[in-house]
Amino acid sequence: MSPQAIDLHAHWLPPVMAQALRQRHDQVPRIDALADGSEHMVMPSGTLNFNTDFTSASQRLAHMSQLGVGKQMLSLPGLFGIDCLPFDQSAPLVRIFNDACAGLCQAHPERFCGLAALPWVNLHAAVAELRRARLELGLLGAILPVEAFRSEASAAQLLPLFEAAEDLGAHFLVHPGLMPDSAALPLVPPDHHWARQALAVQHDVGQAMVTLLLSDFLRPWRNITVQVAHLGGNFGAVVERMDLMQSLHHPTRALPSRRTRAVWVDCASMGPQALEQAVAVFGADRVVLGTDGPIFDPAKTLSAIRHSRLSAADQALILHGNAAALLARLS
Repeated sequence: MSPQAIDLHAHWLPPVMAQALRQRHDQVPRIDALADGSEHMVMPSGTLNFNTDFTSASQRLAHMSQLGVGKQMLSLPGLFGIDCLPFDQSAPLVRIFNDACAGLCQAHPERFCGLAALPWVNLHAAVAELRRARLELGLLGAILPVEAFRSEASAAQLLPLFEAAEDLGAHFLVHPGLMPDSAALPLVPPDHHWARQALAVQHDVGQAMVTLLLSDFLRPWRNITVQVAHLGGNFGAVVERMDLMQSLHHPTRALPSRRTRAVWVDCASMGPQALEQAVAVFGADRVVLGTDGPIFDPAKTLSAIRHSRLSAADQALILHGNAAALLARLS
């Protein structure tokens, strides 16, 4: 029997946090009740249907068993905007998440592991919360916003966090999300909104990949592993053009296509063609399963892997082997 899949990009909201968000009323983010009895999450970037798929641990476990997913790495979605709130709001909310996530992981250690949320408005407090999450709660690292890696200068602001993570040993998931001092989310034209938003997300993640892969920012860290969501954005799709442009302007530098091994990318919300391209660019041993569930349907991601033209060996690495090796490094 094949090993069960390991999902390194899944989201969860503790019921106590959901209740706190219901009390925020006109503030963003919040959870609103609709006239038909359903709910939606109001985020800085729009709204999202909200239900017990986000909060119920028993429902989550049952669905994982049905899909053949043995373990999930849980995180708080950056696009909810909770970690970017003023400190008096973000600090207690991320602490609620981290404590509850650690409790769930301790109750089901074979099924769940977790990443901390951090209060980004205060980097000193974010470093302290990472230390608490790693040393006291047993969480494996943290979820970081792509906006922090828009440039080498913005990434440098996180050096104290990376220094602490190097001391602790940690895994970072670089995920769509803003920093508190970032400009507002760019407006997406209303025509073909979802298609344009998909392009915008991939562009932002791709910008982070340029910083992470083509600079020396990650070079000093030996005790940190970095995972980038959504197959690294549009980096893989345009890396050949990057190579051509660099050959014209800086022919003595290493080509971007030769600097792709410093991170892992997950396949959350992507299909078989994009997955095949990512394996060609990064290597099968640098791609991990991520479903972005329950925002997206995990079954579709699993189907995309299994219906790709990748070899059975490469599929096994993505579904299980790479994640198992990463988690073993953090145990």
